[in-house]
Amino acid sequence: MDQARSNQEANQGPNQGQSLLLGAEHQLRQPLNAISLLIGELAQTDSAHERDAILEDLRYALGLSNGWLDALVELEKLSRGMVSPELRTLALDEVFARVKDDFAERFAAQGIAFRVVNSGLSVQADPVLLRRILGALLDNAAKFTREGKVILGGRRRGRFARVEVVDSGLGIPVEDQSRIFRPFYRLENEVRPRERGLGLGLTLAGHMAILCGDSLEVDSKLGRGSRFSLTLKASGKAPGNKPGKGEGAATDLGGAVSSDAAFGDVEMPLNPLQEADVAVFDNADAQAVRDHLQSWGAHVRGGTIDAQGLAESLEDPPVLVIADMADFDAAGGYDQLAAVRQRGAPAPAVVLLSDRGKNDSAAVLPGPVHVLFRPVKPAQLRALCLYALAQR
Repeated sequence: MDQARSNQEANQGPNQGQSLLLGAEHQLRQPLNAISLLIGELAQTDSAHERDAILEDLRYALGLSNGWLDALVELEKLSRGMVSPELRTLALDEVFARVKDDFAERFAAQGIAFRVVNSGLSVQADPVLLRRILGALLDNAAKFTREGKVILGGRRRGRFARVEVVDSGLGIPVEDQSRIFRPFYRLENEVRPRERGLGLGLTLAGHMAILCGDSLEVDSKLGRGSRFSLTLKASGKAPGNKPGKGEGAATDLGGAVSSDAAFGDVEMPLNPLQEADVAVFDNADAQAVRDHLQSWGAHVRGGTIDAQGLAESLEDPPVLVIADMADFDAAGGYDQLAAVRQRGAPAPAVVLLSDRGKNDSAAVLPGPVHVLFRPVKPAQLRALCLYALAQR
């Protein structure tokens, strides 16, 4: 569990106050500079063969730029609570079938054996986000596996289901395993450097897992391969789900890395809101927010948000503060958070409520500060609180 929690907490960047765009500036300029150079070469060549080669490189650079921008926008939306998961009962094998269709041709072209082990399990998950998470894990396996195999499968673990992507790739050094979920962190040992991304695929996967209240972790043996494990809430059988071996036990998932016993069982993290000390300051949504938090097991305290009231609350900091964005700003909230950190106390995570469009032009928010746009929906509130606490 400590490994799973540390992996997810590593999703935050090397500097939480740093803009995602500033963090990616150098990488984004690379394909743009390449495009400028290629245009110059295109203007100077008379060879049809060279023109075709240059045009292919231009298409690649443009595709790379668009892909990186899409990833940055998506990560920004996740960080600002603009994505709300819609959990439903899913037949895991049906999700596997779709992902297999997405990747079978790519793995075949690379000469890698790609195998899907059906489980017969059903899970509670957002279908789009789950497919995106598995896609990111398989994309990562494709980049770091020179030969051998990649296996996707699932197995039951008590009340939970563990989905695994196992590869026989290069493996990840121990010192890098807690860093690979950070934005822009890239290993230098891809076997296909032309496919190198911005270092956001695993970051996005980790953010999506946290948003859904799930756990994503990695174990790897250098030179032997990696195992990424996503723990989901198991559900009853979904319509059309066929029973698998031993209630979903994918008994032949091992092989690419060491045996399952070497990795240990995954424990689902406890609800971070259970027994959590949360301060909710007066605003139009305060009572409804308090009611939701209490139903999720939190201890809720309140108060009027002004400079003195906020300072008194932060003398013994809660783990989470929820307030109106304009009121928090007027009370000097950002400076008061900085003061908490300066005295060595753990600063609370902060969720600010705002009307869409009212504060959209605000500068990048510092530290673990997140915005939830009104109207406040319970599922979105819970997801953002879990995400904010995980980052903290």
